[in-house]
Amino acid sequence: MGGRTDGVTGRLCLVAAAALNVVCFATVRAQTPAPSVSVGFGVDTAGADVADIVRLVRAYLAKPDTSARSRGLWDANDALGTRAGDLAASFAYQGFPATVAGVVSAGAGDSVYVVKLLHARASTGGAVMPLAMQRLYAVRTAGSPHGWQLSNALPRLTAAWPTLTVGRVMYHYAPGQRPDSARATRAPRFIDSVSTMFGVQPPARIDYYVTGSTDEYHRALGLDFFVLSSGRGSATGGNAILAADIVLAGDPAQGEAYLHEVAHLVVRDRFGGGSMLGEGIPTWLAGSKGRDAQSLFRLLAAYQRSHPRTTLAALIRGDVQTGWTNAEVEALYASSALFVEAVHSRNGVQGLRALAGTPREPAALMVAMQRALGIGTAPDALESWWRRAAIELQR
Repeated sequence: MGGRTDGVTGRLCLVAAAALNVVCFATVRAQTPAPSVSVGFGVDTAGADVADIVRLVRAYLAKPDTSARSRGLWDANDALGTRAGDLAASFAYQGFPATVAGVVSAGAGDSVYVVKLLHARASTGGAVMPLAMQRLYAVRTAGSPHGWQLSNALPRLTAAWPTLTVGRVMYHYAPGQRPDSARATRAPRFIDSVSTMFGVQPPARIDYYVTGSTDEYHRALGLDFFVLSSGRGSATGGNAILAADIVLAGDPAQGEAYLHEVAHLVVRDRFGGGSMLGEGIPTWLAGSKGRDAQSLFRLLAAYQRSHPRTTLAALIRGDVQTGWTNAEVEALYASSALFVEAVHSRNGVQGLRALAGTPREPAALMVAMQRALGIGTAPDALESWWRRAAIELQR
């Protein structure tokens, strides 16, 4: 979700075309290629270097996935890129047209260039809806298909950040962020606890970026701009990039202890169930936005009272007539944790482990939820449970 957000590797943007309003919330999602790639008026392709880099970018954006490495489009010296590809891909590549807005030398020489990509679309009325301004680096590479290869911004932009290693976690501190040794011990202990609970092997190393805001970790990723929802709570948030074992923490109140995102890296996507379980287990384990599960259950009960026509099914489908705002995303997260809490109360950790592989498709997911809760198959059984449990579990 946009703004102050807990999330996983990808983001699903629901676009209200008439209002040109974008609301993003976290979900596992494959990146979507740009339908078109144009070149901005400030990019002079008469020069050989710029022309070759533009061709490289076009080839990459036509298929912006991990095959870029095998196709020779990605810099082998970018360790994170070799392992996980483009770290900003699940944010920026959501099917928006792309414009190469700039190809500028990154230093005094001509061996590295900064490539600026604008991901945006325009309405028939002429209004422009930008999603992201992305920064990639193009590195001169002899023998590569285009003479150049792409690499991530993150290692370059954070190279001078101070670091602190505690157990399997390496913390990287943005300028102005000071290490808190007490909080820095919480994530490693939490990782061990969750790994033991679910009987899974945690990542050997987690790179954890401690920043002051969502904007700051976006910029570190190379997203000089990324759309966020407006209003209350829009300044802070967090995210996890599973493929690279990275936590992005943009909330000084949580700092090294943004455990919701740490939980994502341990639990990963083993449980399926789309956002319902992808967010439900981390939210149940570690809360969301610095609030524990009980606080979220109280918020959910209040949301149900103020939105009596919004159903659980509508939240799961992402199809709420009043539109998606932070309130709907919070209700979805709280509903997810509510379900996990109910399954755990009924069958313990074994009941949670049995959720592995739960279908993502909404109709099948809801059938699986009814089965896990033992509430029968009546059409209104899940809805009745949801409204009753939100009241009972908030106490």
